[in-house]
Amino acid sequence: MLRKFFILMAFSALTVQQVSAQEVFTEIRRLSFAAARDTTKSVEERKIATFKVDALDYFAQKSRELTPDSSMSVLDYQAYAMYEYVNLFAKRYTEVKKRKKEQVIYFFKQASLNNPRFGDEDTGLTHAYIDKPGYLTQFSLDTDWVKALDELRHLDWSWIK
Repeated sequence: MLRKFFILMAFSALTVQQVSAQEVFTEIRRLSFAAARDTTKSVEERKIATFKVDALDYFAQKSRELTPDSSMSVLDYQAYAMYEYVNLFAKRYTEVKKRKKEQVIYFFKQASLNNPRFGDEDTGLTHAYIDKPGYLTQFSLDTDWVKALDELRHLDWSWIK
């Protein structure tokens, strides 16, 4: 089931890359929302899609509150980076044997915590997925996804094999 999900995520990535820059946020949210509500998908797929929707909604709301004059392109860059972040997580998670899966979750969780975007002190909200048992996407909602993705891309992943 999980393998099918990750194949579908890779296909979705191709779909998102064809969208114009001004529509990235909207398209990623639309695809994620549809996946979260699709009862033909596995529970794990729907949980991950729900995380994406919540992360995008949180980011958009905080951006409107704290930087109301920011352009849509900021949302687009962050949305695409979050999308790539989750896809990289899925790739790394499926590459490792069972005993290393917790390490992958740890590195991704830490990267999200190391790169806050807004400095939101409401950890009850921002750490909702970290504190939820049973979720693979144990990432902070208050994340600068561009920076967190960059941090992970510079890690030595040779231990994963």
